[in-house]
Amino acid sequence: MNVTFVYHSCFLVELEHCSLLFDWYGGVLPELDRTKPLYVLNSHHHGDHYSPEIFSLGVENTWYILGNCIRLSAKRKAAMRIDDEHVLRLGGGKELTLGDLRITTLHSTDAGVAFLIETEGKTIYHAGDLHWWHWEGEPAQWNRDMERDFKREIGKLEGRTIDLAFLVLDPRQEGDYWLGFDWTMRHTDIRAAFPMHSWEEFWVTKKLVSNPRSEGYRDRIHAIHYNGQQFTLPERKEHL
Repeated sequence: MNVTFVYHSCFLVELEHCSLLFDWYGGVLPELDRTKPLYVLNSHHHGDHYSPEIFSLGVENTWYILGNCIRLSAKRKAAMRIDDEHVLRLGGGKELTLGDLRITTLHSTDAGVAFLIETEGKTIYHAGDLHWWHWEGEPAQWNRDMERDFKREIGKLEGRTIDLAFLVLDPRQEGDYWLGFDWTMRHTDIRAAFPMHSWEEFWVTKKLVSNPRSEGYRDRIHAIHYNGQQFTLPERKEHL
């Protein structure tokens, strides 16, 4: 399984029989193997997670799975030469089988959805903006509600083995930057975790790895150092 960090929250995952492109909103992609199905997944409508530029990839052997807050008029779809067979919209708490993919969505704590993908014997999670957004200056009740909603959604992942996860690690949260990443790693079985939504402030991963809180899982964090960085992940070894 090959993983390319494109930038921000965008990753390309190349599997044996298909490719998954998460939260791309324009810019340079690595060369794609278009002989395999390409699934383009955008979690929500925010400009750092989605742009109509995605449809420049066309519809041949390509499908778009979008959070349902991304709205496309019939006029726009016609102008971009896309059709409903290749564009699907999902709200939170939904399941969809598409080709060899089983897609489950979680409700975001901000906008749109998070994606849980099962295919080729692997489970892949992309959080989108589902995160423990604790902000100094927000009312205490707002922060408590955010914590409750985040923990409720992450609780739906407990008991599942997740081979690959893309999790928010946002330095703008200052002293609370680690909350969501840490909670997710402690309450799920994630084999390989990639920080995202770090605004290219890659030092924040080093800060987390140095944080005593991460001692039990830091060896499963894959640090990103530059846009376009590529990783090859080993196959899962089953315990006998």
